[in-house]
Amino acid sequence: MECIGVGFNPNITPREAAEYACEAELNGYDSFWVHEQPFIRDAVTLLCSGVFATNRIRLGSGCISVATRHPLLAATTFVSLSNMSNGRVIMGIGLGGFPWLPKIGINVFPVAQTHPAKRIREYLTIVKALLNGEKITLQGEFYKVNEIELNTKPAAKPKLYVAAFGTKLLQIAAQFADGVIISPALMTPETTRQKVESLQSNTLDVASYILATVSKDSAEAKQMMKSYYFFIYQVADVIPPEALEPYDVSERTLAEVKTAWRKNDLLTAARSMPDEIVEALTLTGNSDHCLDKLQDYRKAGVKLPIIMPIGDIKTSIGAFQSVLK
Repeated sequence: MECIGVGFNPNITPREAAEYACEAELNGYDSFWVHEQPFIRDAVTLLCSGVFATNRIRLGSGCISVATRHPLLAATTFVSLSNMSNGRVIMGIGLGGFPWLPKIGINVFPVAQTHPAKRIREYLTIVKALLNGEKITLQGEFYKVNEIELNTKPAAKPKLYVAAFGTKLLQIAAQFADGVIISPALMTPETTRQKVESLQSNTLDVASYILATVSKDSAEAKQMMKSYYFFIYQVADVIPPEALEPYDVSERTLAEVKTAWRKNDLLTAARSMPDEIVEALTLTGNSDHCLDKLQDYRKAGVKLPIIMPIGDIKTSIGAFQSVLK
């Protein structure tokens, strides 16, 4: 039996969060995860919905932002969630979304001046002490606390996961956390292996979001993935072209996709998207193909793949049932 999680963007409603968490539990999934985007929905509300709809499955934030929640409030919140769920919650933290952080006055670049890794280290220092029941004082660059401690004890100390993509953050995660989320949704198995190897830790739980759409009609599944806004954005603006070279995808191959994206012409971007990119970055096709492709990520060192389904959600969730029970 394998451990697999299922994860969602915050564009699902609380009612849907409860429904999908319940569906995941019935299918034998290890955990249910939700992203947070403060202009859409917060993760905690969605997690609460999942908590009250389930009995066994773990529930995690993937992730809350260190920029929008003070570490004291975050620790208190997840202690409360732990008590509500009988110890089933996972506290996933990260910097936050690069597109929206500047809108609230937090610049990400240049990192030599903004020190995001230092911000996260200070945050983890405070949160870990509080979850351990300790009193802490810290006069940091980003957070200043004076002899604070929690008065409420958790049913079980929430596991702490860090969204970490760069080498420095991966090292910080290895020092402070129980687990690390190494991909927000799109990463080739080859890049995944490189990230895992740079961790230099055998004890850390390695989780990774993986976009998936499952259908008996593989062509239909590919078209659905190509048309997905987040997929187009990541391919056009985020994924480094060199990561796709093992799949015979070059900068020239991507040119039309990127041009269409900049013009906000999503239809042309989807039509121009090569099948090879879908294969390189996602689990897309019939259930047998997706199960086989999932093993590439296992072999790369992912202990907890977090399937991020699009399209027919329940079909995608059910597609992995055979390795869960």
